[in-house]
Amino acid sequence: MKQVVEGKMFSIKDAPVNTLEERIQRLEDIRAIKECMYHYMRCCDNLDPVGMASCFTQTGKLSWGDVYPNYFDGKNAILAHLKEIMGAAKTQTHYCTNEQIHFETSNSAIVYCCMYSWQTFKNPDVADIYSFGRYESQVVRDMDGEWRFESFKLIMAGTIGGMRASEQFGRPWPPVPIGR
Repeated sequence: MKQVVEGKMFSIKDAPVNTLEERIQRLEDIRAIKECMYHYMRCCDNLDPVGMASCFTQTGKLSWGDVYPNYFDGKNAILAHLKEIMGAAKTQTHYCTNEQIHFETSNSAIVYCCMYSWQTFKNPDVADIYSFGRYESQVVRDMDGEWRFESFKLIMAGTIGGMRASEQFGRPWPPVPIGR
């Protein structure tokens, strides 16, 4: 992950890796973190709330952005919410790109990426929504060794058919997890 200091781009210092084995593990962790993101997207596209919730730790937090004051706290609350909102969708497609990952420790990382999604609904009177935004998340290596979301927030850059836009401006950098 990069930042700008006095007009110059610099790498944000990650948690240190010293040995070749640690460097290889970091590369494997980056792949596993991206795979968690992609799994979440695939489950969204399959209208699979159980699969989506499986990407969260037991204490995970889900926020649909700063425009909503509350967030869903805990995997059970997240699953209940996802089941509720998935019922309206007919089909959807999500894309995740431009991932940037900052390792706070060897078991915790901040992830920033861009997203694009299209949703169409069962109710023919509801217009399709095309969304462009950012995901700001914190992932942790869970008890079983899998990387999962501890914090997941959608920041909307714009929508066609929706009401949200320009939420990405003035955000903290690097992103701050929910509850910090």
